[in-house]
Amino acid sequence: MESVLCALEARSRKERQELEALRAAGGTALRERAGSFMLDVGPEAGLLLNTLVRVADARTVVEIGGSVGYSTVWLAEAVRATGGRLYSIEVDRRKQDEQRAQLTAAGLDAHVELTTSEAPELVPSLSAPVDLVLLDHWKELYVRDFDACWPALRRGGVVVADNMLMPQKNAEVIAGYRRHISGLPDAQSHLIAVGAGLEVTTKREKLPRT
Repeated sequence: MESVLCALEARSRKERQELEALRAAGGTALRERAGSFMLDVGPEAGLLLNTLVRVADARTVVEIGGSVGYSTVWLAEAVRATGGRLYSIEVDRRKQDEQRAQLTAAGLDAHVELTTSEAPELVPSLSAPVDLVLLDHWKELYVRDFDACWPALRRGGVVVADNMLMPQKNAEVIAGYRRHISGLPDAQSHLIAVGAGLEVTTKREKLPRT
């Protein structure tokens, strides 16, 4: 696992400068080339995700936006420890092929189900309540996929959304996501300045409205 993560982190460092240039160009420049980049959560966020799975003893974990497998490896190692299973959504089949190769190299492929089905289709088909969800894909889909996962999330379960603080071009849509979850009576949320910023939202008992 460590060698796989180290190789992916080295790749991510090389990609960073080109990514910033595409973001600065604006428009659709980055979206058009998204399939070429990892767009990963980074090591600090990866370690936190791994820790959250372990602390929550999460058995059913859903990753929305697996890319080439960086966060997938962190999550898969944790569900191996809890005896759980990771369902990872990546709609780009070329990236999914890379993702599968990384998991195999890390010896974690037996603990993960890779799929191109999107969250509104996948999550209702799961037989067990969901313990933890990672949102890390196109930001304009965060609300849609949060709403697809929230009814299936167990009480005490967690939704983690990446890129809450960076890049700044997402600020408006991210603000809309945060407003959406703040209106839920059974959601308790906290923004953590780890990596590009993580919003950690826990499902709790419904609070009385004042």
